[in-house]
Formats: sequence, structure tokens, C-alpha cells
Amino acid sequence: MDIMIQEVRIKNFRSIQNLTLQLGMTNILIGPNNSGKSNFLHAIDIAINGARDVSESDIYQSPERQVTKEDKAIIDIMIRPIDSAGNPLEDFSDFWNGVFTESWIAVEEFSYVGIRTVIEYNQRNDAYALKRFPLRQWGNSIEDAIEDQITSFNQEMRDYVNVHFMDAHRDIVEDLRNKKSYFGKTTTQQEINEDIRTKLENDLNRINDNIIKNIPSIHDTAEELNRIGTTLGNRDGGVKIEPLARRLEDLHKGMDITFKDGNAATFPIGQHGMGTRSWVSFLTLSAFVNWDYKRAQLDESGADTYVLLELEEPEAHLHPQAQKQIYKQLLDFQGQKIASTHSPDIVAQVDLKDIVHFIKTDGKTEVIKFPLKENELEAYHKIKREVLRSKGSLLFSQAVILAEGITEEQALPIFFKEYFGTEPEFLGISIIGIGGQNYETFLKLLHPLRIPWFIFSDGEERAIKIITKIKNNFSSSDESSSNIIVLDNGCDYEKYLIENEYGKNVIQAINAVEGNEKFFSNFMKSKNHTSSGRVKTDKPVCPTCKQFIYEDVIRNYDDADGQMQAIYDCATGKNAKAKYATEVAETIVSNNTPDKRIPPKIKELFESIRVRLHIDCSKEYRDE
Repeated sequence: MDIMIQEVRIKNFRSIQNLTLQLGMTNILIGPNNSGKSNFLHAIDIAINGARDVSESDIYQSPERQVTKEDKAIIDIMIRPIDSAGNPLEDFSDFWNGVFTESWIAVEEFSYVGIRTVIEYNQRNDAYALKRFPLRQWGNSIEDAIEDQITSFNQEMRDYVNVHFMDAHRDIVEDLRNKKSYFGKTTTQQEINEDIRTKLENDLNRINDNIIKNIPSIHDTAEELNRIGTTLGNRDGGVKIEPLARRLEDLHKGMDITFKDGNAATFPIGQHGMGTRSWVSFLTLSAFVNWDYKRAQLDESGADTYVLLELEEPEAHLHPQAQKQIYKQLLDFQGQKIASTHSPDIVAQVDLKDIVHFIKTDGKTEVIKFPLKENELEAYHKIKREVLRSKGSLLFSQAVILAEGITEEQALPIFFKEYFGTEPEFLGISIIGIGGQNYETFLKLLHPLRIPWFIFSDGEERAIKIITKIKNNFSSSDESSSNIIVLDNGCDYEKYLIENEYGKNVIQAINAVEGNEKFFSNFMKSKNHTSSGRVKTDKPVCPTCKQFIYEDVIRNYDDADGQMQAIYDCATGKNAKAKYATEVAETIVSNNTPDKRIPPKIKELFESIRVRLHIDCSKEYRDE
């Protein structure tokens, strides 16, 4: 391919007020719905392919002012020569020099083609239209760039520079009858010897005539339809039934695609699901691109062609296992690729350098690429292993709550619904138990991509040290200690509940799970005054065996403090945390006293989320 679009700058286009993005050979766009991913794809498509239907709605409109006829949108694209590994070169090849010519090639520290596309109001036509300019100086921003005179693409640029945009609504069944679809474009190109063309079309006509002649119902219908000439007063007129296309250019009108799934019968593609139809539609584009490249080689020895695929949601309609295969097929596509996705299965396979995160702040689209640093490659491998492969969905979140374990992962959604009146998923919030205190691996992904994060941490000494490190390494102007909630008095989650007068709720939940109203009291009786384990003492070592002296720690549940310890021991025994967590939370939110339905520290966490994300919440127990 030898060239690529290296940089895109957009100003005042739809939701994009100002954007600059460096592209690689593969670019995977992620982010919430309506964050600007499709607008970005459309901007590049317009810059290369043009558009007939640009309008005032393509101009960015701020909340403060209406769009005026003086406002315009600008899309700048820089094309650079590259080597086979995708690394930029200083000069274009002879072929690309011949394609772009001096009209478009600019030279500063290196050679490039800068294409500026402007969407603006045309007073004479009373409509919006496109203008294209070569850029003689790229500059550091759109405002710094220097335009040349208005210039149209030459024929070679139109032939050899191709951007193919496929939105999420692709369907091969519709493509089969559409001459302008990629399937139609491929099947209607009949570059064959004229003698072969004549022979094939004669064969088609003969087969058509034989079908009509030998099937009585079709023959009689044809005879009846042929009377239309007499009806309309034109004895030489007539109607023919054509079971098959008679000309090669019309073959696509009668074509179908069949698909055989394993040992099942063969069915037309229209009888398969939308997932199969959607992906077959993409594969026809791949076939078209491959054919177009071969044609370019035939037209001119040494010719090349640039192809950019813009693809919305390649996973559309496909089941999870199929989604895992899509990315590999996408990489096989010839050319540069920009694809938007909402699939964790695709993101799990993507190189971090290829991820582009779209967010929308105050109605404006912003983009962030993951910053790779050579000295942190092992950390990036760890992110892929421990985060993306199993929890890639967090990249599509409006915010992420990180907690230490499965107990909090089960309980926090229940308290969340009580506080906000809806499930966390409906607000785009992920709650993740990270299985320990390895917050840093998650934050090295979330923080640079500007995905809001919150931590709900135990208050134990080791946890405090980790939290202190996190505050030092990941603080920023828009994040403060308020997004890190630490439990009081060195408590873990269960101990915090018990010390905050939720012990009775914990007992009630344990008994309910076990289906025995006396389960906890029986636990106390059976475990009281028994050993909870052995600990090393500071006594002198044994003179005989030279080993340290260990003593049993005897449980004592006799007083009030002992009963609290009994509740803790029962709630945190083997497999107990995960077993009781959900029921404990459900029991607490069922308290008759509204102010007791959410523990204070959890309420503090949710209040921080509410303020940070501007969530409207009017629960009666929320502090005003």
C-alpha cells in the first residue's frame, strides 16, 4: 500500500468541536453511544469520497449559540508514505508521486499530502457545499495550516485512493439487488473477452427460452402477458419472462448466496440470521478490494492502491463466540482499518496502542489514545492478561467502581439500586471485584483513557499503604481523594458492617441462607472456647527441638464484644463471604428505618459518584 492516513484534524463537524488524532494501521474506536465515533468515521469518508447531502446539521452547534451562515466545518487529513511495517518514510514512491503530483504533495521535514475539506454555506446556491484545498504547511493546528488554491482530486487520486465506509445496518440480502453495493460493484464488472461474453450471453438466452418452452405454466403465462402489445395498440410490443438474466451486467439481479452450516441443508442467505448476513456483506467488500487491487496491477505495472476500511460495529448481530473470530478476519483485510466496537471480546484482542477512546463532555467529542511507554511494556501485558481478557466491558463504562473482592462485587449493586433507584448498568457504571488489592493494573488502563474511577477499599494497614501510593500516582485535577473511600478503624467490609450496628442483619441473613433460624446460635455454641488457630509467641525457642513456641488462640464469645467476633467469624469462614454477601445486603436495604438501609461509607461512595457524574437522584436519605 505504501501510504496511510497518519493524522486527522477536525473542527466544528457535528459533535466534534476540535479534534486531532494520530492514526495507526489498525484503529479500534470505543466509547459510549453518541460519543462521536460515527461522526469521526463520516468526516474521513466525506474528506475522501465527498458528499452530496451536507447541510447545516453537519456544523457543530454549541449550547451557547445557534449556527450562522458564516460557520463552517473543516476536516484536515495528512497522508504519509510508509514502509511495509507501517513506519513513515520521508518521500513518496515514484508511483504515488505520479498519482498526487506537485499539485498535492507538500514538503517540509518530510513529504506528505495535506487535504483540507471545508463544509460551508454557498450563498449562490443557497445550500451547503464542499471545497477542497491542498495544504502547503500542516502547522501545529488547523488554525496554523496554510491552504493553497481550491483544487479538485485528479483522476488518479479518485482511482487509487479509496475509503470504504460500512455502517452497522449492512445486509447482504439488500446488497444482492443493489448495483451500487460492493457485491453489485464486483459482480457487474465483466472484464472478459468479447467472444466469451457473446457465447455466455447466447447460452443464457438459450437457457431462458428452454425454461419457458418446457414448463407449461411459465409458457402459458408468457403467452398471456405478450398480449399487452395489442391492448396498448402496439402490435410489435411485447413482454418477456426472464427466469435468468440475459446479460452478464444484470447477473447480480438474479444472484443468490447459499450457506451450508455443517451437516445441515443448504439454505439461501436470506433465510439465515442477521449476524451471518451482516458479516457476509463485509466479506463481499473484502472481495471487492482484492479484485480492485488486482485490476490496478493489470492496468499499470507497479501500480498500487490505498484502501481504508471504516467499519461500524463489526460484531453486529453476532453471538459472542463469533465475535471472537471477527477481529482476526478484520486484520486480514488489506489496507488501513478504523472500526468502532462495543464488543469486549474484540477489545480483549486489540493491542493497547490501537485503542482510541471517545468521550463526550458538555456535548463535545474528545478522543484519547492509550499512551504507550517503552519502559512499561510488561505492565501493558499485565493489563491485557488481568483486565481486558476477562473484564474488557469496563472500557465501555461511564464510570468504574473497584473493590477488593467478590463480597463487595455482590453487595454494592444492591445498595446502588437502593440509593439511585436503578441498576448500575443502566447508568453505565461497572462494579468490579479485583480479587485483592491490585488496583494499579486497572488504573493504568482507566486513568489515561479518562474513564472515571472510584475505589471502595478496606481500611487494613496494607490497604492503606496501597491507597496512599495510588493517590500519589493517579491524582489529577479532575480526580481527588473523594473518589477513594476507605473503611474506618482498619476494618474490612464484614467487620465494618458489624461495628456499625448491622450485626443483627448479618445474623438474619446467615440464618435465611442456611434455612435454619438457629444456625448462628448453634455456630456460637459449637465454636465458643475452641481454638481458632495457632500463633507464634515471643517465648524462647524449645530447648529440645529448637522450634518457636506456638499457642492456640481460644475463641471467647461470652460478652458483647465476643458476640460481635462470633458474627464476624461466621460471616467470613470458609466460602462464607461469597455465600452470604447478597443476602446480607438485601436484608440491610430492607430495614424499616430508611436511614439505616445503606451503611454510611457506602452512602459516601455513592454521593461522590452522584456529584462527579451529575446524576439526578432524589432519595429521601441522601444528604442534601
